[in-house]
Amino acid sequence: MTNSAGVAEVAIAPSSLSSIGAASLSANSNVAGASVSGQLDFSVQASSLSLAPVVVGSANLPSGGNTPVQVTALIGGAPSTGLAVNVSYAASCGRINGQDTSAGGVSVTTNGSGVAAAVYDAVTAGGELCSGAITITASSAGASPKSTTINVAAPSANAVVFVSSAPSQIFVAGSGAVEQAIVKFKVLSSAGTAMANVPVKFSIVVNPGGVGIGAASSTAATTVTTSASGEASVSVFSGTIPGPVKVRAELVSNSAVFSESQNLTVASGPPSQRFMSLSVETFNIEGWVIDGTSTQLTVRVADRQGNAVEDGTVVNFTAEGGQVARSCATTRVGGISQCSVAFQSQNPRPAGGRASVLAYLEGTKDYVDGNGNNRYDAGVDTLLNLGDSYRDDNENNGYDSSTGEFLIPRGGVLTCAGTGAPFPARVNTCDSNLSTTVRQQAVILFSSSNPLLVTTEESSTGLSFRLSSLQNPLLPLPAGTTVSAEAFDTNSADGKNCSLAGTVFGSPIPNVNPGTNPGADLSTSHGVTLKDCLSDDVVAITVRVPSGLGTTYRIRIP
Repeated sequence: MTNSAGVAEVAIAPSSLSSIGAASLSANSNVAGASVSGQLDFSVQASSLSLAPVVVGSANLPSGGNTPVQVTALIGGAPSTGLAVNVSYAASCGRINGQDTSAGGVSVTTNGSGVAAAVYDAVTAGGELCSGAITITASSAGASPKSTTINVAAPSANAVVFVSSAPSQIFVAGSGAVEQAIVKFKVLSSAGTAMANVPVKFSIVVNPGGVGIGAASSTAATTVTTSASGEASVSVFSGTIPGPVKVRAELVSNSAVFSESQNLTVASGPPSQRFMSLSVETFNIEGWVIDGTSTQLTVRVADRQGNAVEDGTVVNFTAEGGQVARSCATTRVGGISQCSVAFQSQNPRPAGGRASVLAYLEGTKDYVDGNGNNRYDAGVDTLLNLGDSYRDDNENNGYDSSTGEFLIPRGGVLTCAGTGAPFPARVNTCDSNLSTTVRQQAVILFSSSNPLLVTTEESSTGLSFRLSSLQNPLLPLPAGTTVSAEAFDTNSADGKNCSLAGTVFGSPIPNVNPGTNPGADLSTSHGVTLKDCLSDDVVAITVRVPSGLGTTYRIRIP
């Protein structure tokens, strides 16, 4: 109870405590619902406490090793068997019982024999290896501290691991694409920690041809010292032959400790103009008056060796009319590099119903490899030059700025011929570089829903006629349009029945390639054979487009 001064006192007898060392006294009161508390930390010392010498399991440790450590607490010169004593351990480097001691000692309580046992690890909490003379100190309140010294061997490298190749794919020298990769390895100690300042020897063990290490075309081994993070890097330069590359990193001090790179490849090269192909699922779509009629455009692209380009190669698209998806990224389907986009009919609809579409991407020109080293050497090889890419909307085989034709300028001023579709190139815009805009143009036909039928032959044995789009007579009707016929006999007195001898030739209307001549007649030819027909008999020709609209023509036999 508190006294008149509000003070509550209590006496603590050391004989009532079960251990020597840190202790704590707490007090609390609850008056009229109000709770208060307080705490006092103090230390209990034995008047005759002392520590025996520190004992370690081994005074000489390998790098990253560990050893048991113990000290006996003595009271009056005898082990403290009846009273637990708190002992604090500290090490000049490393951990005690897995804990870092740099910020303070690690507390261990003696057992029934008066022994405070712990384990020392010669590795810091940050994973760094200790080495040399390490001091371990044991201390307890009221006793003189005791120390011992152990020796930890210096760390040694015993493992090399591959880290990365960036990028993992480079291209043959002279291709105009990435030709250099950085290959990185890491050296580790027996404890798995990074080793700095270790000499590492790099060499090429798999070379498809001309690959250099440390410098272009150099195949001599090169030595690099690891950084503070234990890493060593070397540059690898592509050669002239595609194929896998393997780099070995080994310790200079021990060649039996090594590792090799993974997944580093020299690819043939970037997209080649000669190996680009643009295909159209359906050229003649029902798009002159209908919005949203679709067709699919597919680009297949390879390098100059005819090998698939890297997945993710982006192909761009632009269109004179309608709407086309802006781009697609190649993937390998059955090992073939390709990607597809959708094209749909809508405004604007070019006059004549022919809408030019251009697919393009960054790549290389073609060249004649005169010295056979699989790379372009200016002045030795013959470059098949190519001017700026453009979209030849009016299909006149020349770029027309006045009509707003799409152009991809590269700044070339060398004299060279110009071309039109399918690989349009602007005249006199060539340069001496291997790189270029790889391109190809296609034309989509906006066919009409209404047909135009023109007969070319009429007789009692058959009819021949041509079909085209009513609004654009040079264009065919939409692909998939069906043509059917029915005969009507108007000469009942002759005893014969006019009929069809077969189905209509040329039905359904096929996918019609528009070619590169905007003035070409793309109408389709059709015919039907008649049986037992006479003059004035009637043949009804019905044309039905994909949207379902049907138009019937009645033709009287002359």
